[in-house]
Amino acid sequence: MSAEQAAAAPTTDASDAAAAKESFYYVSGEDDVAIKVSDLALGQSATIHGMISNLGYTEEQAASTPIQLKNIKGDILKMIMDWCEHHKGEPIPVDDGAVPKQVNIPAWDQEMLDGIDNDELFDLILAANYLDIKQLLNYCCKKIALMIKGKSPEEIREIFMIPTDEEDEAAEKEAKEREKKEAAAAAAGEGTSKSTA
Repeated sequence: MSAEQAAAAPTTDASDAAAAKESFYYVSGEDDVAIKVSDLALGQSATIHGMISNLGYTEEQAASTPIQLKNIKGDILKMIMDWCEHHKGEPIPVDDGAVPKQVNIPAWDQEMLDGIDNDELFDLILAANYLDIKQLLNYCCKKIALMIKGKSPEEIREIFMIPTDEEDEAAEKEAKEREKKEAAAAAAGEGTSKSTA
């Protein structure tokens, strides 16, 4: 064995030891399905990282009772944890206050965002904001910006299924009429039961 090979061997052992010592936690969304995530990946979320470090949450606790995030759909949480694993160890972006922000979506992230519908994209934005995952939130917002770039208000309404003012007024009027009918039916039902008693 040459001196170069001998010097390279401990490096491999050191990287294996580091991989073996990697900590894992479990998180679950509203569906209560536990998702195993590395400590390094969870560093992408300031919210979860804060829960672990500030509350002293241990691996053993997370294994027996996953960190519960009940306000996030299970499939969205899984997507986010996959994103965090893909980006584990990457630095968290610092907001420099630049307007407009210069955000370039990498190919892997673009493919992930292209593979979801608008409802999932909005759920992803809400979850990334709640979990304080800055880079994912930046990519999602950039995706929305690209979707509306150069579109008319009518086209934007159609893309995001935003009702017009007239549709809003008609829906509100219909809801009020339905409430009146239900109240009248309830009052008639009470009158009938009193007269038969």
